Parts: sequence; C-alpha cells; structure tokens
Amino acid sequence: MVKELETAGIADDTLIIMFSDNGIPFPGAKTNLYERGMGEPMFVRNPKIQQNGLHSKALVSSVDMVPTALDWAGAAYPNYTIWGKKDIQLQGKSLLPILDMVEPTEGFDTVFASHQMHEVTMYYPMRVIRTKQYRLILNIANRLEYPIAGDLYGSPTYQDILSRNASGQSLHWYKTIDQYFNRPKWELFDLESDPMELHNLAGDPAHAEVLASLQAQLKAWQQETNDPWMIKYIHE
Repeated sequence: MVKELETAGIADDTLIIMFSDNGIPFPGAKTNLYERGMGEPMFVRNPKIQQNGLHSKALVSSVDMVPTALDWAGAAYPNYTIWGKKDIQLQGKSLLPILDMVEPTEGFDTVFASHQMHEVTMYYPMRVIRTKQYRLILNIANRLEYPIAGDLYGSPTYQDILSRNASGQSLHWYKTIDQYFNRPKWELFDLESDPMELHNLAGDPAHAEVLASLQAQLKAWQQETNDPWMIKYIHE
C-alpha cells in the first residue's frame, strides 16, 4: 500500500489507519467483551512523524477514528441534533497528538465498549468500561444464556469443547460450559493481577469502592450516549 501511495506521489500526505473489526475468532474472544474480544490489532502511520515503530500503551478505540481523520483533514465536526434533543457529541479523541508517545501522560487511560448482538438471533447487550487496571462488564440481559456465533459454534475448537463436556472429559479451558453460558449481571476483573480474567471481583467487599466508581462512570457514559438501556436503572 505504501509503495502504491509513493508511486502516486501522495505518501507524504496520506494518513494510514489499520484495525480489526473484532477479536480473535475463538470462544471467549470474538463477540465477547473480555480482553481477547476487545483487544484488536491497530497501527497508524503518520508520514509527518520521523520516529516510527513505537508500541503505544494508550487505550484507544475505533470511535477514535473519526476524530483522528477530522484532525488530519483540519475539518470540524458539524453541530446537529437528533429529534430536537441535545447537540450530538463526537465520541472519541484524535490520535494524532500521541502517535510519537509510548505512554501518553493523560487522556488515554479509559475506553468504553458496547455489544448488542452478533446476529439478530444472538442478542446479548453488554456495556463495558476498561481502565488501565480494571474491566467492568454490565451484562444487561444476563438472565439469557450467552449466544454462540455460528462461525464459532462450527469451529474445531468449540466442537472439541462441546464433545469433551458431553463425555465428561477435561475441557482444557479456563471456564466451564455453564460459566460461559450463564453470566452474572456484573463482572469486575483486575487486569494487573488477573490478566486471564478468571476471578470476578464484583462481589468482593474489598473492591466495593472500585466497583461503585466504575459503575458510576459507566452509567454516566450510557447517559451521555443516550443508551436506550438506561431504562434498566429506572425499573430495577
């Protein structure tokens, strides 16, 4: 791609952004909002920066793509409303100021995520806040069994898990089938001490303050983005 841009004479004026649309296609990853589901490859090439090859520790999201493109083009985000309500706010932040930093000093230490469904028959809404240390997952419809995407269900990996479960063998997995299908409303993980996300701390009294703080931030983000599932806070 870069060679083609160079041939066209526009390599020095073109910002390149590459990222994936989902996590790796394995159980616990794709369609999930655990680390293996949210973690996606991304690289950005800014021809205006001399330093390259940096691996940034910034927490960024696909919602940062639009602000980054607008910043690169020097264009402003239009002001508009939907149905006469409050002005629409642009989510995300431009990545241009941090492309030459390994660890930004501020502003890139929290990301939010949401999931509605993988396919129309696989409905399971979730909302997430992920900081440098913690991930909090709100499983909005946790009384439902977690649905399995068709391509994952047919994979050799998942079929092996099902076969082993049916025959009473070890799954060679860090979850049981019941744990994967039936999830609690809140899942809280300390990513520093528990990178595999094996221990849900949502019910741990020692993490009550952390849980309350993250819940408040997540709720504020839902309210800011006009999340229709804010209604759950009213009726529960």
